[in-house]
Amino acid sequence: MNRRILTLALGAALLAGVAQAHSFALGALTIGHPWSRPAAEGGNGAGFLSVTSKGPAADRLVSATSPVAGRVEIHESMIMDGRAMMHPRPGGMPVPAGGKAEMKPGGWHLMFIGLKRPLAIGDRFPATLTFQKAGKVEVEFVVQAGAGVAPMPEHKH
Repeated sequence: MNRRILTLALGAALLAGVAQAHSFALGALTIGHPWSRPAAEGGNGAGFLSVTSKGPAADRLVSATSPVAGRVEIHESMIMDGRAMMHPRPGGMPVPAGGKAEMKPGGWHLMFIGLKRPLAIGDRFPATLTFQKAGKVEVEFVVQAGAGVAPMPEHKH
């Protein structure tokens, strides 16, 4: 009996994970699992996703917008002189031909600046991503905890 309950519980947990995973297509590009951490209204949020290209030419994520934020910027985090730093990348994030680019904690990410509402775990919100060659695609971010990930350094604008 206990083994059956355990099997059912594991199956439910796997299905829940699959339900949260989501992707969006734009030509040769697939945008995988856009997600954001919880954040307070008036503050800044961070967004993460992957972009996989099956095309023969490189592309570039050049901008993003969302109704939940005053503005959205593309940033990159890096360690410089032993300190974690974030830098805006107005030129965007490159997406290699036939390859994958990732926005993840500690690296490339979207900054949702001046949040117009709080982002709570389980919430979903829209955003529009603009690629240099492929054009625009509407995606949906899921707000989830970033388990096992160091918090983003404080970032003032």
